Amino acid sequence: MKKQTPPRSIRALGLRRRLGKIQLPVALGMTLVWMMLFDGFRLRPESLGLLVLGFLVSVAIMLVFPLPPIKPGFRFWPVRGVWMIVYIAWKMFVASFQVTAQVFTPGTVHSSVISVKQRTGSDLMLVCTAIVTTVIPGSVIVEVGQTERELFVHVLGADTDEKVRRAEQDVRALEELLVRGLGTRADIAELEEALASGEGRV
Repeated sequence: MKKQTPPRSIRALGLRRRLGKIQLPVALGMTLVWMMLFDGFRLRPESLGLLVLGFLVSVAIMLVFPLPPIKPGFRFWPVRGVWMIVYIAWKMFVASFQVTAQVFTPGTVHSSVISVKQRTGSDLMLVCTAIVTTVIPGSVIVEVGQTERELFVHVLGADTDEKVRRAEQDVRALEELLVRGLGTRADIAELEEALASGEGRV
């Protein structure tokens, strides 16, 4: 018995449904992380190819493993968003030299695990802050307390009260930049309310 194949229109409809599940902001976010992990922001011939490959891999992941829609999702604010990208790139550049200096400095390199409470209730902003904190050399997220809205960060070289305080300020600065660059109006309002009340200040 000859196996019947579904009509072309049905197959096309299925493909459109699959493609409709691709969330462009999420794909761009995954591409950004890809570029950070593979040091793709250097001006070199293969950077463009790496960017395209990262985007295609992100789309492929979303097609194979469809994600539930993110609500309310991202909202890119152009001026603050560009400043956020520049700041993160600068922090990665500076931190890479700091970590290298610590590795080649004689003696034991000390570190600390710090707890940083987030100032918004957005799971998306919590995840973004955790990812960006991890891609910056010298800091790694070891645990995320979703209920308490806390990030537990292992920070290399934070062996004094002053350095621990500075590390906490760095994580909170990243959170604020991400909320102002990618957050919704509700996220920004929640952040402003926390800042006005003094909550979460170091």
